[in-house]
Amino acid sequence: MHKLKKFSQNLSLILVFVMLAGFADLLYPGSFSVDRIEPPNWWAGMRDTTLQLMIYGRNLGGVQFKSNSSSISVKKVYAAENAGYLFVDINIARNTPAGEYIFMLVNGSEVEQISYPLFDRMDRHNSHQSIGEKDIVYLITPDRFVNGDTANDAIDGMRDTYRPEHILGRHGGDIAGIISKIPYLHDLGVSAIWINPLVENDMPISYHGYAATDLYRIDPRFGNNDLYRKMVSEAHRYDIKVIIDHVSNHIGIYHHWMLSLPMSSWINGTITNHQSTRHRKEVLHDIHHDSLEVINLKEGWFVDEMPDLNQKNPFLARYLIQNTIWWLEFSGADGIREDTYPYADDQFLADWADKIRQEYPELYIVGEVWIQDPVFLAAYMENSYLTVGFSTNLPSVTDFGLFEAFGDVFNRNESISRLYQCISRDFLYPDPDNLLIFADNHDVMRTMDMVGADPVKYRMLFKILMTMRGIPQIYYGSEIGLAGGGLDHGEIRADFPGGFPGDSRNAFIKSGRTTEEDAIFELFKRLISIRRTYPALQTGEFKHLPPEDEIYIYIRQIPGQRIIVVVNNNNDTRQAGLDRVRQYLRGFYGIEDLLTRERFRIDADLELEVSGKDAGIYLLTD
Repeated sequence: MHKLKKFSQNLSLILVFVMLAGFADLLYPGSFSVDRIEPPNWWAGMRDTTLQLMIYGRNLGGVQFKSNSSSISVKKVYAAENAGYLFVDINIARNTPAGEYIFMLVNGSEVEQISYPLFDRMDRHNSHQSIGEKDIVYLITPDRFVNGDTANDAIDGMRDTYRPEHILGRHGGDIAGIISKIPYLHDLGVSAIWINPLVENDMPISYHGYAATDLYRIDPRFGNNDLYRKMVSEAHRYDIKVIIDHVSNHIGIYHHWMLSLPMSSWINGTITNHQSTRHRKEVLHDIHHDSLEVINLKEGWFVDEMPDLNQKNPFLARYLIQNTIWWLEFSGADGIREDTYPYADDQFLADWADKIRQEYPELYIVGEVWIQDPVFLAAYMENSYLTVGFSTNLPSVTDFGLFEAFGDVFNRNESISRLYQCISRDFLYPDPDNLLIFADNHDVMRTMDMVGADPVKYRMLFKILMTMRGIPQIYYGSEIGLAGGGLDHGEIRADFPGGFPGDSRNAFIKSGRTTEEDAIFELFKRLISIRRTYPALQTGEFKHLPPEDEIYIYIRQIPGQRIIVVVNNNNDTRQAGLDRVRQYLRGFYGIEDLLTRERFRIDADLELEVSGKDAGIYLLTD
């Protein structure tokens, strides 16, 4: 009831704004004005020479659009259903230099000029680095990581206030805080950071970033656009790549579009009449599916405060594609994580990925596909054997299949065979090495809670994650065993100790960590170092053996380098003989434990001793 009452109040306010906008047009029926243009700028030398401008203003229906430069030609002008918008296709010749260009809007005797900047593209050598199996991704929820600038904690006029005492309030973390911890992340050893959305979310609950109210503006409580670009540059200086979290599926109810939609088909449904999604993602690939279930998935709203965008509208589709490219070019970021991938229009997403990769061929794109069954997951990767009728052009997806297997073994106490069976399904994927693998993230129970606060099982799980095929992703705070209190989103996204004014300790430094936290931190550093030191753990072939007596053995190998991982899922110490892996020992005479650095000579009687609920990582040596 409280939620419905709040939404009813929001709706009343929106309708008042719409009425006022219409009243202004009645007062000035003959004149037009321009308030805003998006994208706010573009770049010289882009591969795609076409650009669609979205112009906001008043009485724009029937207005002509002209360019003062022969290098920028006007291809077509579209009058929207709503006279407050105008769409213009322009072509920017390849040899057009950077500079300020003048566009003119003309309606009879009325003329308005717009100065439009065209920038030089940034140095290709310092931006858009490739992300792959050699990387380790560190996921940050910015509001809960580090508060680096207390002056922006509260911004006058924004709907959500600074409420650090409330689990769903804004706690003050920001871009300045992330910049301040880039040396820490470099010391930890991670090579990429994925940051939950930073664009403006002027919403009553806004800390998470997934209800955008301005797709071209960094939320001022996080910083500003220039500071974001500085953060990317600083990360690159430390050889850390940056992944943008992008959302095409929905926006926040207070996005300025919602005051006066450009077209009636801009969103699915209306504020007062829309479906709520039932999240039945499997229906997309079920040959027996009911068509209404597919419509519900694609057109249903997550919540009343998040309008569902209709990417079938060609103008909106073009806007979202250009917006993604704009942030990549503006910031120099290295990848995209696309939120709620199955919920948006399939053909749009294929076109979206295709257009982005035409401009940035090596760019990493991972789709969030929250489906635990690898059969359905695999269908979303490009060149899938389980075709959905067209290529998604999506090189990577989130490996919720492996995540579910971790939960079965470490939370629901199933046999280690469950992990083996999950990996055995890799034949379904066209490229299992490119899956983003994880034990937790910002939407699910933290790993320390998932293992029942058992640090022994916690260490075992991350030893597996860091030696598994795919691209490992760890969630901020995992390196100190941060707990989240269960499934509540506000608790999952807990503050990092030491990142906020008034914190009693600073877990970013050794003296501020507990003994247990520091032990976990040192293990993470060692595991990350091992992963990044040995190519066999990055791009190596993966071989594994069916578990016996809860002992699971797998091998990572490249020519000249071979690593054996022995996982003991028993509660007590076990001796693992080498008979089953004898064929992998040929040409090698020694074994080094990469965690303890102990060395052994290989002989017929050698057994590897692995503690209960632990994993050993062994390098074969000459």
